[in-house]
Amino acid sequence: MSHRNAVLLVGDLADPHLQAVADRVRPDRRVVIDAASLQPAAVAVAPGQTVLESADGTRVNVSDCPTRGWLRRLAPAGWHHGAMLGSHEAAVMAARVALLAAIVRDPKIEWVTSVDNLYAAENKIVQYRAAEAAGIRIPKTLISADPDHLAAELGEPFILKPLGPGNFEANGTQHVVYVTEQRATDLRDADLFAAPFLAQALVRAHTHLRVVTVREEAWVAELDGNGLPLDWRSHLPAHHSFRAAKWPTVATAAVTLAASLGLGMTCQDWMIDDDGPVFTDINPGGQWLFLPDEVAEPATRALAEWLMAR
Repeated sequence: MSHRNAVLLVGDLADPHLQAVADRVRPDRRVVIDAASLQPAAVAVAPGQTVLESADGTRVNVSDCPTRGWLRRLAPAGWHHGAMLGSHEAAVMAARVALLAAIVRDPKIEWVTSVDNLYAAENKIVQYRAAEAAGIRIPKTLISADPDHLAAELGEPFILKPLGPGNFEANGTQHVVYVTEQRATDLRDADLFAAPFLAQALVRAHTHLRVVTVREEAWVAELDGNGLPLDWRSHLPAHHSFRAAKWPTVATAAVTLAASLGLGMTCQDWMIDDDGPVFTDINPGGQWLFLPDEVAEPATRALAEWLMAR
């Protein structure tokens, strides 16, 4: 058994973000696992111990080996697609997730972000409550089944964004639900609670920010919003048009918000309008490698260094 500090990475090595961090961790200390690939990493799990196997075959007992972990994804994207509820396949997948859940909840493992904090913070209403409590400006936000109520409270046009997942698969094709402008008349016959959406007052942003936080550090990249659609993600060239920037007030607020939600690593979206910064979204397992090297490289390094430190 190894007594070195072990690093547990939960995710798929085909994910470039997980691979970028894994590349910075020594093989005798690196354990990679997810629900789709439990072995060889999972060796033995009991109430009093969790024994794992590192990339070079070294066995690690987290009860006597200091272990830090980063939860990127419990399972690869699309892993559960096609499994019928109540089927044998669904039961098998649920059992695999249950074992992984037992591993990631071992109290001896110190996490960048715990699984429970991670999934709680993915809820946008939870995010906005925390932001308001921290004195951070957010768009006026409302969930209602009544379009006229939305228009009266938010003004027109307002925007709709998914409260749940922002992407889905249909007929073998991946679809992204982008932010769209709406008016009450557009939604007159819509059932807004069939799949609840979050409505917000429209913010006319002239700059978009992506902020990456790792513990007490933050790195900011900015995107010129002039000429871009309301949701910049729908414009593919925009993904490669960010540049490193200095927004110290936003960086400080982003670190404060992450800490208030118990998140050791985040990717956050902010906007700048004529009145200043506005927080719009926090993702505990978001994307950052598309950002300039001056942002992506130090963020990746800081995450790996924390994981390897005793």
